[in-house]
Amino acid sequence: MPLPRATLSPGLAAALLLLGLAAGPGAQAQTAAPAAPVAPEVIVATAPINSPLGRWGTAFVERLKAEAGTAAAQAATGGALPNSALLQSGRVAIGLVSLDVGTAAWAGRSPMAPGLKFDHLRALAPVAPAAVLRFVAPAARGIADAAGLAGKRVALATDDAMTEPMLTALGITAKLRRMPLSETAKQLAADKIDAVAVTGLDPFVLPPELAAVTIGLSAPDVAKLAEAIPGVAAAPVPLPPPAPVAPVAPVAPVEAPAVDPAAADPAAPAPAPVAAAPQALPPSAGMWTWLVATDALPEDVARRATEIAIGEAGPLAEAAGFDPVPALDPLTNRALPFHRGAAAAWAAHGVTLPADRVQ
Repeated sequence: MPLPRATLSPGLAAALLLLGLAAGPGAQAQTAAPAAPVAPEVIVATAPINSPLGRWGTAFVERLKAEAGTAAAQAATGGALPNSALLQSGRVAIGLVSLDVGTAAWAGRSPMAPGLKFDHLRALAPVAPAAVLRFVAPAARGIADAAGLAGKRVALATDDAMTEPMLTALGITAKLRRMPLSETAKQLAADKIDAVAVTGLDPFVLPPELAAVTIGLSAPDVAKLAEAIPGVAAAPVPLPPPAPVAPVAPVAPVEAPAVDPAAADPAAPAPAPVAAAPQALPPSAGMWTWLVATDALPEDVARRATEIAIGEAGPLAEAAGFDPVPALDPLTNRALPFHRGAAAAWAAHGVTLPADRVQ
């Protein structure tokens, strides 16, 4: 649904031109005969097509298409940053935006257009955590929780922008060392680091000889972070699968000596191989991605889109390949105002949004 907007700033216009969408989705050359009128199309900016968020977006658009009277199309993009710019310009109607990006855009600090307040963005519903913080440490280090990282040498990825502010908000001072995560196993084995901070959505695995534990964040830690950092909320840690059990080699049968049946004890069943119990899924905190609309999206469409995100959260997560996510809580959003259509959808699900957060 291309939507009219004021003239774009030069920086934002250039960014949209690079995305190939500055002329508006579906722009075509003029023909002599006027085109037949068609229903407005809702363009949904998602993410790279083979990424989890891209798969979520594909499944969401298919469901939106199935709604009566809603023509929808997917625009696969680079993710939250370009999506925020496309929403602000009105070139797309709905997009996936992580709340850290949304917070910066609303405040005029987006790198897409520094100094321009992206005031056309409106929140609809949470989708999934885009990044989940957890720590992996050899079991021999004896680190049991995040507080145990104080003073420890903690490796984090070179592009990790999440771990340091979260540790700061928790009052934990660790010795942070940036490096490619592919080097951390060698650094742990050489006793040069004590733990690894991981923020991606994929499970993080150390070699089998480094028996490791995955450490999340306690409920009080998560509450403290959610209060300090907009967009952060509880999220489950993606754990690697348990190690497979080695098969037991078959033993050739041997003839047993004769035994008096009256004197024999009942035969005990042969012990079955026992798998190591998987580690319980630790809770933690993640920066959430939200479904965001432009303020010009009609209320009925915004309501239908929000209803799909809420009511079909499980099937959408399954289509994306996400781990099960916690119950969707719209009140964790303190970054963007809500669309009026979203407020109506949440009210139908028993959640009343604060009036001053709806525009």
